[in-house]
Amino acid sequence: METFHRSHLRSRKHDGSDHETNLEAWCSRCNLTLQSRDARDPRVLPREWQMRELDKIVGAITRTGAATLSAAPGAGKTIFTALVFEALRDAGIAARLMVVVPRRGLAEQWMDALAQSRHLQLKPHSAIERPGQHGVVVTYQSLPNRDQLRAHLLQTRHVPTLLALDEVHHLARDADGTHRSWADAINELAGDVEGQHINVAGILNLSGTLWRSARAERISTVRYTPPDADGKIISLVDGSVTVEELIREGLLRSIDLYRLGSRVSVADYRELQIVEGNLADVDDKAARAAVARLGAIDSWRSAFVSSVLDKLEQAHRATSHHVKALIVASRQDHATEFRNEVDRQMRRRGLQPLAALAISDEDDAQRTLENFRQQQRVGVLCTVDMAGEGYDCPDIAVLGYASNKLTPLYVRQVCARAMRVTDRERELGATLPAIVVLPDAPALVEQFLAYMAPALHEVRIADEETVRRPIEGEGTGTAGPRLQRFVLTGAEAEVETVTVSFLDGTHENIDPSELAAAARELELVNMPEVYRPRALAFHRRTLGELLVRRPFDVAVRSTEPTVTEANVEQQCEMLQTQIHQLERWWVVQGNTPVSHFATLVNQAGGIRAGHRASASPAELEKALRFARQYVDTFQKGR
Repeated sequence: METFHRSHLRSRKHDGSDHETNLEAWCSRCNLTLQSRDARDPRVLPREWQMRELDKIVGAITRTGAATLSAAPGAGKTIFTALVFEALRDAGIAARLMVVVPRRGLAEQWMDALAQSRHLQLKPHSAIERPGQHGVVVTYQSLPNRDQLRAHLLQTRHVPTLLALDEVHHLARDADGTHRSWADAINELAGDVEGQHINVAGILNLSGTLWRSARAERISTVRYTPPDADGKIISLVDGSVTVEELIREGLLRSIDLYRLGSRVSVADYRELQIVEGNLADVDDKAARAAVARLGAIDSWRSAFVSSVLDKLEQAHRATSHHVKALIVASRQDHATEFRNEVDRQMRRRGLQPLAALAISDEDDAQRTLENFRQQQRVGVLCTVDMAGEGYDCPDIAVLGYASNKLTPLYVRQVCARAMRVTDRERELGATLPAIVVLPDAPALVEQFLAYMAPALHEVRIADEETVRRPIEGEGTGTAGPRLQRFVLTGAEAEVETVTVSFLDGTHENIDPSELAAAARELELVNMPEVYRPRALAFHRRTLGELLVRRPFDVAVRSTEPTVTEANVEQQCEMLQTQIHQLERWWVVQGNTPVSHFATLVNQAGGIRAGHRASASPAELEKALRFARQYVDTFQKGR
């Protein structure tokens, strides 16, 4: 009976690991003949950009002790970190690797990825690795723990360590102290590049993009430009790789935007008006407030989910692969309703439900994310913020974005979830577009169209979703609760326009009527439906607009939204709603019974007890003005 040995393809003598990718079953004769020589190196080979930037980064660390890499999401920062560590280890500069990540789930991803790709063994959630391991991977939030930090300090002083800081922009010091505690711990552990005292063998900062921030938010491991005219400093990088380059190399997908037109009705609580019109035409702040609540409108949510499922089916038919979709909602209750709507529509199509829900209110959300990533079937993941930064699921090819978050970093991170190329696409030699379905709100569309452009942005941007309503004669103080200015009262989905992006930063808008007119011809040449917008965009770019639309056709133009004064009943409802919000706040924060507060408010407006429902707008205006001033005075005096 033949005896087989467990043979190391890359020998133990050359630091070959026991990872399954480095092992094969060989007959005893062959294995003993090989001895300590390498059969081959099964580790993942560096990409072109990684080889190009490696010398720059290693050189910067060798000269100055720290370097920053700006690499688009999906570029391969994990493998690049391994290459940097290996180069520094071979040069005798570093002997261990310590990776710090922003979320606990990312620690396991780093551990698995480094073991599989480069056979580096890291111990997660620990300051000290086991014998035979190459280092540790921990979270930023674990470092402020003094016992943990003290253990890290002892280990980095004992063994020369390369400190790799993933998504380093999280260390920008903030006012509430959460990120400040992370930054202070890293400062103590690593030192300060500005003061040129670094406590570790080397620092590798990793981020998806450049960023611009206030001087007070400076990160101690990052070098910056001098302050600009606005007092902002911009992070300096020693190496970079752009989205455009990664798309050209077939490592990322390019984006097609499916912009779902919507007719909305928005109540303006400041002007006591009703704004009705196309979402694309209303004021930016009103549009953002509307987008935040579109998921609560049944008819709009149904149309949105239908569009996502249609695109998912097209991508599945083009690849015969278990592609997946991600729906990002603005609120957790909206995410739940999106999940329910996906399953309803799947049952209506005669298919099994395929939606998963991952929100922070769910105890097993992390397990849901991992199960969804590993499942070998088509699926739709509905979430709010949990599947953004660092969530690696290349099967996601369709993104439904129903959130009003506009910060460039957030949009890029979420968009990146749909841009990674699968092995199946490489096998077919045909890369899918990254399909994004979103409301046709200009500010939102612009952020997605700018995904390839270099981004200079604030690390944190104040959320302007709610705005205090100033009243004539009232001060500008905002000590009390913030009241909503815009409230979505209705929405209906309309036509869907496709925007095809090009690598030069330009784009083409394809009208649905154009797609419908060309559908038969494109079907006859066996053009998969998912690629048809790109075919028409190419046609327009090469043969011209006149061949797409007849020269005397009247172009569809945007129309100004209709603004009407709210009637008496609507004005009173708006004013009463704001008074009720202040009363609910007083129940929790106030120092007297809410009935006493309500009595004072009614008296200020000249409203008899129990007669607020029959009060005039002028009376309610006086009552609301008093309520705001009373709350502000109370808050400032605490």
